Amino acid sequence: MVAHRGASAYAPENTFAAFDLALAQGADVLELDVRPAADGHLVLVHDPTLERLAGDPRAVAGLSMAALSSLDELIRPEAFDVFLDRYARGCRLLIDLKDPAPEWETRVVDAVQRHRLQGRAVVQSFDFQALARLHAAAPWLELAPLVPADVAPRQVLDATRAFARGIGIRHDCLDATIVADAQAAGLAVRGWTVDDPVAMRRLLDLGVDAIVTNAPDVAVGVVRRNAA
Repeated sequence: MVAHRGASAYAPENTFAAFDLALAQGADVLELDVRPAADGHLVLVHDPTLERLAGDPRAVAGLSMAALSSLDELIRPEAFDVFLDRYARGCRLLIDLKDPAPEWETRVVDAVQRHRLQGRAVVQSFDFQALARLHAAAPWLELAPLVPADVAPRQVLDATRAFARGIGIRHDCLDATIVADAQAAGLAVRGWTVDDPVAMRRLLDLGVDAIVTNAPDVAVGVVRRNAA
């Protein structure tokens, strides 16, 4: 089970509260979003602005780490390095690069190496060119494209199989054929993002390698019942 931004069905996304709860609920992997602040520090935020989470229209890329740190604790973006200090030794990670660019994306690779996460961290993105750049810079890094909802999974599979080790596909776009073909190509298939038990059972029947969910406790219950 991959906890999407932590147990974000119950706690604010990409916060330590959400990640701690996800691990307590039995998540195997923590998924987190990374983007840069104005001064180059990497922070855990999904959206380009703080509007949805904090009612603040300012862009994350226009704020320094100091400015972000001054926000209320419940909405303050965590620093990527602080996150790694807290969680890197204890779990596997699925790191989602938001709006990646050559100016900062390789710093994620540096952080993976610094925290000795080789084999325990996967970097994913909707930006296939960024993933190709990272593969050229660090061929050892495990990479996984995310398939946009309006793009055929087969198209992404064919375009990225040369460097990908996994693939993230929206759960309702998955079928048995694409799962089998991706796995035959050596790719781990992750279905995102599903909180409904019926949809989770369908993914298990299809044979996916991981379920990405906001509610790890629900997924754990489904997996246990399915195994029984």
